[in-house]
Amino acid sequence: MTSGPPVLPPAGAGEPVRYVLIDDEPTYRQALGVPDGIDLQLAGSYGTVEAFVAIQRTPCHVVILDLCLNRQTGDNAVLQGVRAIRLLTEQLGHRVVVYTADERPEPVARCVAAGAAAYVSKYDDTPSLAQAVDEVGRHGKIVTDQLHQALRKLSVSCSDIRLSATLEETLALLETGLSDIQIAGRRQLSVRPIEDHKRKILEIFGTTMEERHLGFAGLSRDLGVRPGDLVNDRAGQRPARGLIARAMPWAKTPSKKL
Repeated sequence: MTSGPPVLPPAGAGEPVRYVLIDDEPTYRQALGVPDGIDLQLAGSYGTVEAFVAIQRTPCHVVILDLCLNRQTGDNAVLQGVRAIRLLTEQLGHRVVVYTADERPEPVARCVAAGAAAYVSKYDDTPSLAQAVDEVGRHGKIVTDQLHQALRKLSVSCSDIRLSATLEETLALLETGLSDIQIAGRRQLSVRPIEDHKRKILEIFGTTMEERHLGFAGLSRDLGVRPGDLVNDRAGQRPARGLIARAMPWAKTPSKKL
């Protein structure tokens, strides 16, 4: 583990959970509103992960991380966000709560698979974030059923299936409305391989697409494989099938109410 901002052991009874906010929007760098019964203390706030690593010297229990920093969107933003999660968790040992305006299952599930202890939508109420930070700071994970429900829903919605780079590239072009002939021309292939790619995609996702009334465009949006879309890693380098489920083994079964 490389050196960096110091990490506190889990907070004990009577001790506040000290947290750091990393968000490029100043509005979200203010101390959280805390409901009765929860004891949190802001230990620092930054616009970038780099600033946090370079400047923060006060120990903390939890880092609240905005997924898309530097006012970026699309591939670069989420690639940056997932790499930041890996840096903070794997290399520096921090507990990370992702706070994001993106609620689609694939990108958020990949963040959890990358090491985030929890995620909270920016569309949720502030007490949900405060509760998640408190639980992660004290237990290393969320523990109440109320917060588990969102991640269980995410896990169920997430296909947890990875297409090959070849199929992803074809799917990304299918969502643009190009014909098979035009896609073949773009990819410097004959039409037959494109037809074969479509057949393979339908074999994997056809039932889901039919149930949800999705076309190829809708599927590419759900999987996050469109050019400029929210993805975890480049095509062909995403987590292997089943990694997300292994990262969230509790998400498939009811949790114990406290």
